[in-house]
Amino acid sequence: MTAIVFDLDGTVLHTDREYRDLLANAIADVRGDAPAEWLETYDEAFFELFSACDPDPIRRAFARIDGCTDPEPYVRALHEREIESLSPPENAHTDLERLAESFELGVLTNGLREWQLAKLRAHDLEAYFDAVVASYEVGAHKPDAAPYRTLEERLPAARYGMVGDSESDVDGAKNAGWSAHRYEGGEFGALAADLFQR
Repeated sequence: MTAIVFDLDGTVLHTDREYRDLLANAIADVRGDAPAEWLETYDEAFFELFSACDPDPIRRAFARIDGCTDPEPYVRALHEREIESLSPPENAHTDLERLAESFELGVLTNGLREWQLAKLRAHDLEAYFDAVVASYEVGAHKPDAAPYRTLEERLPAARYGMVGDSESDVDGAKNAGWSAHRYEGGEFGALAADLFQR
């Protein structure tokens, strides 16, 4: 069997919104405005915590903001804003259903498992995938080899192809011995030929 593995953010789901705008809107949803110092503190803290695979990077990043005494409503608001900003490519459901007839399908994403799964569920996409691996489950982000090896364990196949929108997706896949396709938008229908006829 052959497996096609997709990145999530920017590939299976994409947005035309800047992340900082989503963050600002989420903060404003809770407190009515979005001070620049809140945005800067969150950005700096989240990047540090996420890179280190801190167990709760979003909540702890909000907790570092002076004046944020209860991070929980901000976490919920950010997740809601992020989910509502996302959409799959045109014909994604049809393409994934067709691909699933001939291939095993997986998702390999940097992030928190439940946070990322909620995005798939919100857009009725989870059922197309035979395995989902989030980097936080293995304590390492793409392009590290660990997420790729974990995906292989959960979705055994003779060969693998990675579809992703970033260098880390492509480089990690190639280093793992997979085929790779740099996704730059459009439908998923022709991906198999592009991945496996090189």
